[in-house]
Amino acid sequence: MESLRTPSWKRRAHGYAPEVSAKEVKELHKALYLANLAYLDTVDEIKAGLQVESSEWELIHARLESAPGEPAHFIALRKDQALTSGPLRRDYLDVLLVVRGTKDFSDVLSDGLLDAVEFRGGYGHAGLVQSGKFLVNHHIDLLRTLLTMAEKEKIKLTLIGHSLGAGAAAIAAVIFNEDEALIDANAVGFGCPSLLSKELSESAAKYVTTIISDSDMIPRLSGPTLVNAVFDIMSYDWIEKGLVDLRKVLEFMRSKLPFGVPLEHIEIAFEYIKKLLEDDIKLEMGAMASEKREDVVLMPPGRCTHFYRDGNGVTGQKMSCGFFDSLELSRTMIDDHMVGIGYNRVLLDYMRHRLQDYQFTFEQSIV
Repeated sequence: MESLRTPSWKRRAHGYAPEVSAKEVKELHKALYLANLAYLDTVDEIKAGLQVESSEWELIHARLESAPGEPAHFIALRKDQALTSGPLRRDYLDVLLVVRGTKDFSDVLSDGLLDAVEFRGGYGHAGLVQSGKFLVNHHIDLLRTLLTMAEKEKIKLTLIGHSLGAGAAAIAAVIFNEDEALIDANAVGFGCPSLLSKELSESAAKYVTTIISDSDMIPRLSGPTLVNAVFDIMSYDWIEKGLVDLRKVLEFMRSKLPFGVPLEHIEIAFEYIKKLLEDDIKLEMGAMASEKREDVVLMPPGRCTHFYRDGNGVTGQKMSCGFFDSLELSRTMIDDHMVGIGYNRVLLDYMRHRLQDYQFTFEQSIV
């Protein structure tokens, strides 16, 4: 409940977990900028966006339309990699794969498959396992061709995504890394859904990074956490606070009615409702409180970094992904998931607070 998970509670709950550095946050914002490009409507807009990103990447493929289990995405190559000899030669080919998050109904269908299915000796989010496999199957031949044409030894593949795109990117990274001789894949995801079972999530920590903005509901959302949240809401004892509000409402009504209402009548109404709540509703709350909660199977993947409002500013700390095993019911739980008003804002607030420079802006602008 929002009234329980206050900024002070969050600060204590995070304890002495390692904090992120300003340098790391600048790199994360570059990744967020690229993730946001995947939401653009045309190839020309994506190309223009990559030019703003220091002209570092050149677009070679873009799929703008999605289908269930087939997310929209684009692929780019880092420029100036053609050197075949000399001190500046790289033995690997830098490839960027950016996966779009939820934008249309097809994406919602992939998101909505909350069931956990068997995956690589553990469990994964059904819809996103399908999406990740699609990315691998669709592009593995292209990557092999690029490697041959560039005369390199290995592909260094960076996968980036937000929301659904983060989940598909993480699954694809897990699969791509099974071919260690061909690909070295790393994924950065913002607001990635609960995706992998505990052991799988921990095994991906070397190459998957998940960023979570404060109360963002999506990384915490799965079938069991949704059921458990319903039980928590229904078992929450709000009666004492409700009676305070009830008395204020009755007093307000008495002051506004065009005819006089004796104070004792207000007290009779108050006591009647109070007895009803305490005799009937409170029993139901007790029954809900004793209901066994569902075991949470899926969690965000890899190593998680949580940016949260600490009551003074924004703090970013590296947490176990198991920390996000329940929904945080908050007024910002949806806004915190958005790219602009969620992730961009929390990264910007973090930098301004850390540097004590409230005019600070990132190199790339996200609107």
